[in-house]
Amino acid sequence: MSFTISAIVLYSHDGQTRVLKFQEYGLNIVTGNSKTGKSAIIDIVDYCLGRGSYNVAEGEIRRKVSWFGLHLSKDGDEVFVARDNPGPGVSTGSQVYFQRGKIESYPSVDDISKNTTASSLSTFITQFAGIIENEHRPSSGTRPPLSANIKHAIWLCFQPQGTVATKDQLFHRMNEQQLPQALKDTLPYFLGAVDEEHFRYLAELDELTDRLRLLEAQEGKRQQAIELSRNRIARMVNEGKRLGLIAQDYQAVDDSVFQYLAGIATIDVNAPTIVQDFGETIQNLRAEQSSIQARLSELNQDIRAARTFLSVQTDFSREGNEQLARLKSIGLYDIGEEREIHCPLCESELRTPTPRVEQVTDSLRKVDGLLNAVHRESPHIQEHIGQLSGQIDKLTEELKEVQRELAHAITENENVQAAQDQLVARARYLGKLADFLEIVQPDEGEDDTSERIAEVRILIDGVRQKLNSEETVSRVETFLNLIGQRMTEYSKELDLEHSGSSLRLDIKKLTVVADTEDGPIPLNRMGSGENWVGYHVLAHLALHWWFRRRKRPVPAFLILDQPTQAYYPPDRVDGSLDEIEKDADRLAVQALFRLMHQACGEIERPFQLIVFDHAHLSDDWFESSIVEEWRGENALVPRSWPSD
Repeated sequence: MSFTISAIVLYSHDGQTRVLKFQEYGLNIVTGNSKTGKSAIIDIVDYCLGRGSYNVAEGEIRRKVSWFGLHLSKDGDEVFVARDNPGPGVSTGSQVYFQRGKIESYPSVDDISKNTTASSLSTFITQFAGIIENEHRPSSGTRPPLSANIKHAIWLCFQPQGTVATKDQLFHRMNEQQLPQALKDTLPYFLGAVDEEHFRYLAELDELTDRLRLLEAQEGKRQQAIELSRNRIARMVNEGKRLGLIAQDYQAVDDSVFQYLAGIATIDVNAPTIVQDFGETIQNLRAEQSSIQARLSELNQDIRAARTFLSVQTDFSREGNEQLARLKSIGLYDIGEEREIHCPLCESELRTPTPRVEQVTDSLRKVDGLLNAVHRESPHIQEHIGQLSGQIDKLTEELKEVQRELAHAITENENVQAAQDQLVARARYLGKLADFLEIVQPDEGEDDTSERIAEVRILIDGVRQKLNSEETVSRVETFLNLIGQRMTEYSKELDLEHSGSSLRLDIKKLTVVADTEDGPIPLNRMGSGENWVGYHVLAHLALHWWFRRRKRPVPAFLILDQPTQAYYPPDRVDGSLDEIEKDADRLAVQALFRLMHQACGEIERPFQLIVFDHAHLSDDWFESSIVEEWRGENALVPRSWPSD
């Protein structure tokens, strides 16, 4: 059982309230002139049921109303929802008030404040309508799964003025992108072609599918591990051969390799033998080599200095002998004669006196003494150079011997280190081999994953048989046929084109189709607004007849806005049939409302048919169905309310 609308409550900015009450069951008519607020009712109800956008037309309602309230009833359970009017030019509101329980009086505007969110409201209304957890899974996999909720359900409950009289759109908001597909996906659930048992099977299928995916992943990893183990076994065998632990001619051909490697892993690798440590010897030899090299460097510097000194003495001796030879020429003159003011050759008088002979003789004597000293020192220098050369030769031989000993010590040390590394490598290999065998060696107690995968697949096939999509399609077709029969019966009450033909709902194209002798004729190929309105009304009445018969979680109301708009002239006053010129049109209007009244009596409770229209018929059943009449000063929003 789903909910109905008990009342719509409007709040002014100064705290006044306007309550529009509806009868709990049957036909509810609000009749009146244009521009009285009738067409805003659907947008107000849609907004209060959780729609995200606020679509009330700009005008008096946006300026004069502060809050919109909606009183819902369901089998004794009552809910009051209020949402703020965001005002002119704004597309959504942010405040939601929610109250559940027996609603004996409506809260004042001062008592209303935000106590929930729009998303929480939508979730609650979905649950309040009786919509359980559900999911539509497209078989093609091109769209994500879709869960039916209240926004999908109310597309089946509204027929705005622009929809009820169109040939191209049977359901509310189907001119918006992606919404037609959403309705197609959720309609089987609302019709009852898929029930609660179906969704339990879906949950079971999800669980089994997850289990199968896990087992297949485990099996895949096991197969991958087997393949990886083969490669690792080959590497382990080759490494054992390199370390001399496995014979070079051994080949791993079957599972016996695990037993063979297990035997290799038990080999006892002795600790490395204690050998001479060449480190100190090498260090001492390198120190001795450095010392000899330093001494050789010093001796080479000394011998270079001695040779340089000897070379300088030789140059001095040569220069001194040349000067001595020049000075000895002084013996050609008389030493006792003083002629320093006259030139000894030309007897001319000199401005600068020449050195005296005694001075020249003294210089000659000094030069000769120096030359004698040089000649005396040269043999000593030669002897010193020879001694240095001998020391250099001796140290060079000592250096060669030290370098030979150092190279030998390094070679021996490398051999010992290689032997130690070999032992360490073997020990590491055996440890790694033991770990490898523990990981990859087959476990005899392991479950057979392949058998468990086969068992789960059998269970999945069983569940899928219960979720047979063909059976679901068959159930949908059956239900649509029954709804089509009801549509055909309703059409006999109206004078429509193709009336009495076999009618049906085309769920793929979301339209009405009349099956005639000339072939199927969809709604968009049927002429005149009278036909479009009539088929809209009878199609939705038939759908709600089915929803209530099957107790489906679709709100138990249908709102029609201006279904007779095609018949009345623009200058209508009181909505009487007399305002319609053609007798056929007057009969059509009367037949249309009579069908509504008749259908309300046939559709199981709870069901409300709420109609906003210009018409005001004189029939008693029509008069008793009127909840309010908006003419003159009467309207949805009182004229006296102040604007914000």
